[in-house]
Amino acid sequence: MQPTPWYKNFWPWFLIFFPLAAIVGCITLIFTSIGNGPDMVVDDYYKKGKAINLDLSKFEKAKALYLHGELNVSQNRVSFKFTKGDTRNIHVLKLSFYHRAVKAHDFSATLTPNANNEFTALLDGFTEGAYSVFIEPIDGSWKIKENLTLPTTETILVTPKYK
Repeated sequence: MQPTPWYKNFWPWFLIFFPLAAIVGCITLIFTSIGNGPDMVVDDYYKKGKAINLDLSKFEKAKALYLHGELNVSQNRVSFKFTKGDTRNIHVLKLSFYHRAVKAHDFSATLTPNANNEFTALLDGFTEGAYSVFIEPIDGSWKIKENLTLPTTETILVTPKYK
């Protein structure tokens, strides 16, 4: 009786399977990690730190103007109405929504005033999740920040943050 060739037996394939599966898994993991790098890392941290300090002065100006408002976000519409503060020279607002984990989900909207002294804009839709919202005039002279989770049906009270 002639012995069967090695490739027709179970045990060689069983012993080859686990190292081969480990190699395929490692290659898959390497390509996945290269393609999905972290969004939070910046190359020039010094310039980014200087920009943060500039932003802090914008928050201080919003406190000095005593700006308060109400933010409503639905699936296809966003509106903001000032409830307190000096709003005489505000003609257009810019809202920037920054997703807390995935940069690809960030979006912004330009709000224009209507007859009810409310700033509104239409949205194309958004990804559900936790966002940091920055509200500022189009000239960028001041800035207010609020954290929220979308979607939401409640009115968010927006106030300058006091330390």
